[in-house]
Amino acid sequence: MMKSCWSCWLSASPYLTVVFALTAWWLSWPTPPQPVPVASNEPIAQETLRFDEAEADDASGLQVTLIPAPNFSSISLSDDRKQTFIAWLLPLIAQENARVLELRREAVRLYGLSQQNRLSLKQKEWLVSLATDYEVDLGAKGFDLPFWQNLLHRVDAIPPSLVLAQAAVESGWGTSRLAKDAHNFFGIMCFKPGCGVPFDGGPGEFRRFVGVNDSIAFYMRLINTKGAYRAARAERMRHRLIGDVPSGLALAKTLLSYSELGSRYIDFLLKIMRENKLDEYDGADLPMSIEVNEAPAPSVQSEPVS
Repeated sequence: MMKSCWSCWLSASPYLTVVFALTAWWLSWPTPPQPVPVASNEPIAQETLRFDEAEADDASGLQVTLIPAPNFSSISLSDDRKQTFIAWLLPLIAQENARVLELRREAVRLYGLSQQNRLSLKQKEWLVSLATDYEVDLGAKGFDLPFWQNLLHRVDAIPPSLVLAQAAVESGWGTSRLAKDAHNFFGIMCFKPGCGVPFDGGPGEFRRFVGVNDSIAFYMRLINTKGAYRAARAERMRHRLIGDVPSGLALAKTLLSYSELGSRYIDFLLKIMRENKLDEYDGADLPMSIEVNEAPAPSVQSEPVS
């Protein structure tokens, strides 16, 4: 009887080996990461999206990843610190740019439908929500050409080289107290008592952010909406219309209003960008060359004054 049992086990052993191997392989797979929710001090257009059901999956692939900042102060001021700073911040910049470009792609698609009078009520509501988020007025004529020109001037990515340079300048390559304690990497201020971190030397406070993702999103929204940066948006659109990747060096030259230092601030930005070859990172975001082309091409200076 025992001999017969051993014979059964021996004859079944190849199959058992396969079963055990497959079980071990399955157990070795990691658990898929769950998206991490991010709080925001400013309403972000992504949070108010209302796609038709057919397009709902297009937006679901965008996730926000929170990556703790390295201790940049522990790294000597050298190429090591700079490369650590760039390697940490660049993926977060690309992530926010991807989210903005997703909005832009949908806006371009809806422009095409609007030219055929095929916009649904939900799509119109989505456009109104996006326009509100980007401070674009919907005039009495509705979704006319100036509306689309204004919207596509604003809903667009920021060249990574420019974001990296301004973050490096404003945060001392990630070592400033403001960057460490308030996640403010861009020197952004607020003017309500208690809204941020007080400082001596003038009115207002430095805005406090939940995390660096929030800081990047707020900075990009600032460049994309405020009248002081209209020239930067026009320069970016000029690059789009000729099929080029928008240049951080070109946009930096328009930021006279970002700092009270004016042209000296721009010179310092350009120096940082050139010395560290930051323009090489502008290709990290694929250009989106589709523009408003079913109507007369928008003028580079066509964004209405707001």
